[in-house]
Amino acid sequence: MVSISDAVSSIVEDGSFVVVGGMHLHNNPMALVREIIRQGRRTGKLLTSPCGAMNADLLLGAGLVDELITSYVGFEHLGLAPNFRRLAEQGSIRILECDEPYIAHGLYAGAGGLPFIPLPRGLEYSDIPKVNPESYTYTEDPFSGERVLVGAPLLPEVALLHAQLSDAQGNAVLLGAHFLDRLIALASKHVILQVERIVSTEEISSHPMGTTIPAFLVDAVVVATGGCHPTSSHAFYTYDEQHLRQYLEMARDERGTDEYLTRYVRQTTEALYQQSMADRIDSLRNEAVLEQRAL
Repeated sequence: MVSISDAVSSIVEDGSFVVVGGMHLHNNPMALVREIIRQGRRTGKLLTSPCGAMNADLLLGAGLVDELITSYVGFEHLGLAPNFRRLAEQGSIRILECDEPYIAHGLYAGAGGLPFIPLPRGLEYSDIPKVNPESYTYTEDPFSGERVLVGAPLLPEVALLHAQLSDAQGNAVLLGAHFLDRLIALASKHVILQVERIVSTEEISSHPMGTTIPAFLVDAVVVATGGCHPTSSHAFYTYDEQHLRQYLEMARDERGTDEYLTRYVRQTTEALYQQSMADRIDSLRNEAVLEQRAL
């Protein structure tokens, strides 16, 4: 285990290819995202899961992303991601647009050391291969001779992931949806894992089906209780819709985004942020689930 500051400063280098885990408004590694912004670590290329949200939009608003690989960045029923939309409309960042199947299959290829991977039938009829030739191309099926759409492997340098439980070595349990987080860990060169709680290895062993991220993939474990806020951490707390709406209102323009970052990120530490949000997070906790799981 290390401090969140040490984890980011020692692993995330300027210009790194970074991937953020979680999906939609769930299990976003927001504590790590905020720390990257505090340290001003520039992301040469940022990859989201098939559905990015605040984990990407906050980095974009901080002006720390050069290229973005994504199929979607938004806030589900709350609306579009304001910084992503503004930067895309301005042409201020380079967007490598792709579809959801490619992200999943590209990570699988990266995890398995494959030079490329065939993609599901039908994707060749979309326009995405035309607008993103860096990620898509065609080859000949050696068995049938047919023309097949294939994708390049995705090989992030640093993965930012969240898990509910972990032992001190980094064997992690996800108490809810896994999304693509296991594939992300397998495909990435380095993994920083933020967790709600450190438990014994014996406790981890009692969740054999849930231990989806083994310690040998993890470079650093950071305790960040409440670290997904304002998104959810499955089985611990739901997303904070009030805070998310506040963010969306403030981030409608660059000035408001800067004000949000100043108030909630740059002029505070993660510990102070969690302290200031403790009552909000407590009000969002899923006590029934926690008691049922005897955590």
